[in-house]
Amino acid sequence: EAERVGSTDRVKIVAQMDRYQGGFSGDGNWTDTRRYLLQQDDDLDSIASDYQSIGEADMSDPQTLVDFVTWGIQNFPADKYVLIMSDHGMGWPGGWTDPEPRSARRSTTPLAQAIGDAMYLQDIDAALQTIRDQTGLDAFELIGMDACLMGHMEVFTMLAPHARYAAASQEVEPAVGWAYTAFLSQLAQNPDVTGRELGQWIVDTYIVGDEEPYGFLAEGHHEGHVLVGAGFDGETPE
Repeated sequence: EAERVGSTDRVKIVAQMDRYQGGFSGDGNWTDTRRYLLQQDDDLDSIASDYQSIGEADMSDPQTLVDFVTWGIQNFPADKYVLIMSDHGMGWPGGWTDPEPRSARRSTTPLAQAIGDAMYLQDIDAALQTIRDQTGLDAFELIGMDACLMGHMEVFTMLAPHARYAAASQEVEPAVGWAYTAFLSQLAQNPDVTGRELGQWIVDTYIVGDEEPYGFLAEGHHEGHVLVGAGFDGETPE
């Protein structure tokens, strides 16, 4: 769906997506973890953009988030960055689970013992701080959580030091997720907007766009992150 807009000279859209065995069999039935620089393509049945496979990454591990975002910032410098995290959400506990690969549980808290590995709220907080420390990023322009139940005060309080604006849903989301084509089209046409304006577009297009069918990129059979760099003028910003 994001490919229907794709990257432009001033807006770079990079994504990391992971699929697990049996989750979805379309577009080659692949199950590794892939990084994309999204290019324009109208086919909703397959991803046409070139990709880099990084093998099987654990998308519930906060280090995986750190690795992806630092890679994106280092390779695609921009004036402003937007991070969108997409998967299942649980509200104040966090979310972003991954059934493959199975590994020893990283936490001994009662919640983690009951639910299993996930990126709990404190994990996301620590990962975002590590990203900022390693890249020198003052703050994301916007952090979006394309997941159910993440519009909690605890979540926004955690995000406040890391982003100027945030977007999340207090209620459950339909399986199609956000209307990426719609709000990314607006961003591509207006790359100098603030996170406030982009956040409003995300909400407005979500209300309208979820009434329409979309492709598998938003069908919930994957765990993924999208990093959008806007305002890029071909030189590393000072």
